[in-house]
Amino acid sequence: MRRYAPRFLAVALLVLFFGLALTSAIQKSPTMDEQNHIARGAAYLGTGDPRLSVEHPPLVNVLSALPVHVLLRPGLPLDTDWWRAGEWYHFADLFLWETNTNVEQIVFLARLPVIGLGLLLVALVHRWATRRFGPWGGLLAAAFCALDPNILAHARLSTTDMGGTFFAFLAAYVLWRALRQPSFTRTLWAGLALGLAFAAKLSTLLFGPVLALATLLEALPGGRGRMRRLSAWMGLMCLLALLGLLVVWAAYRFQVGPLEEGGIVVPAPPYVRGVLAVLDFAGGGRPGYLLGQVSTEGWWTYFPVAFAVKTPLATLAGLLIATGLALRRRSRDDVLLLIPPLAFFLASTTARLNLGYRHLLPMLPFLAVHVGRLAAPHSRAPASQRTWPRRILPVILALWLAASTFAIYPHFLAYFNAVGGGPRNGWRILVDSNIDWGQDMEGLRDWMEREKVERVRLAWFGTARPEYYGVSYDLLPGVPYGFLLWTDPPFDRANPEPGVYAISVSNLAGAVLPDPDLYAWFRARPPDDRIGYSVFIYRVPAP
Repeated sequence: MRRYAPRFLAVALLVLFFGLALTSAIQKSPTMDEQNHIARGAAYLGTGDPRLSVEHPPLVNVLSALPVHVLLRPGLPLDTDWWRAGEWYHFADLFLWETNTNVEQIVFLARLPVIGLGLLLVALVHRWATRRFGPWGGLLAAAFCALDPNILAHARLSTTDMGGTFFAFLAAYVLWRALRQPSFTRTLWAGLALGLAFAAKLSTLLFGPVLALATLLEALPGGRGRMRRLSAWMGLMCLLALLGLLVVWAAYRFQVGPLEEGGIVVPAPPYVRGVLAVLDFAGGGRPGYLLGQVSTEGWWTYFPVAFAVKTPLATLAGLLIATGLALRRRSRDDVLLLIPPLAFFLASTTARLNLGYRHLLPMLPFLAVHVGRLAAPHSRAPASQRTWPRRILPVILALWLAASTFAIYPHFLAYFNAVGGGPRNGWRILVDSNIDWGQDMEGLRDWMEREKVERVRLAWFGTARPEYYGVSYDLLPGVPYGFLLWTDPPFDRANPEPGVYAISVSNLAGAVLPDPDLYAWFRARPPDDRIGYSVFIYRVPAP
């Protein structure tokens, strides 16, 4: 029975992960970007035209929209200028809130495939760690993946973050298998997996050179035959790149066209335009927020700070101990496990697109497998070293992680560890998708009903329409709602009129407003209530 215990516990982890993701998903309104992703996938499935798949490739969007397309047959606003121009933002707004009326059904169905990708990710982490560190190591790694609040936060949203994470990790695992047991078939599978990663999210393109670097570090060491190994490595990389790009082209139905009217003709022009746009954004220009400061130039410290304050302390402790063990027992197998997350993290610090911890998600499954070594058998160690602290440490870390995750349920997106001040104070360090992505409109409605508040003054950071949820409001400046009001705010910023104010913390911090201090009067005061840590309530009494 003991032999099968890790497998039974792993299945229980998958069930727990599914339950946490599903039950928390139904409590959250659509986040800022979800309508865009759902609309892209629905438009591609309904027309076969990938014109909206520019900033994000179509693979995950199509998977997400598939149950919506099959079960609901949603309407598409194709007779609009937004569709003819390929302008996805306004097209998506019309699609979800005007052309169709069953918003909650659409969003729920579109989130299910992403939850499925999350389940596959946990299972794959378990498989890789089991092969490396035995059944108990696989179980520990699966726990650190399934119970990570950041993974849970994005595994229940219809965006490309979880899909990109899963397919990038899949590509690394399949490549690791192909290098350990070389064959032409395994090489083809590695190329296919890499192509799926490229077709899932544009940022996973970085895993192309990252995985190439990892395999190069594997190939070069050793005495004779270095040039032969280097030549084989170059041939393998060329083959994988060719296969990967063919998969991307297939995702766009082998489309060929100009980048712009009268311009150069390329395969999959929306994809190429998206890559060029990301390279442009990575150089700065979009506002970011860090530690109370707003900048369009970004900070190299953004992702180190984000990793320090949003990664659970149990995970940080496990990583520190596991790294010490890895340095003591070096293995060739660690190259493809540790180089990708390290290189990806270092590359992220050079980008100026500081939009959230979610861009670090592809690191997390690698790190979970790395932590799994803490539960690996140490049969060759002296008996004096096989003490109970070594056996009990993984259990303590897993329980610590579980406790911090259960404590934040269902508000996983707002998770901050104690170093970051917890979810109540994390907004002073990071905002946007780190804590407030427009996910708590349902929570605001429920709070108004419970407190018998008929109307609020609303500064809303989200795309969910308040009127759909029955929220009566007077609009204040905000993004995207009320963005045009900031030049002539409908309130006295120094002496606000009496009433109940509901202000999203991203707007409160001024992260994307032309005037970051627009809500400084409120920011200097503690809120009277909080909605899911992302919307603050202020009651301004009459003089």
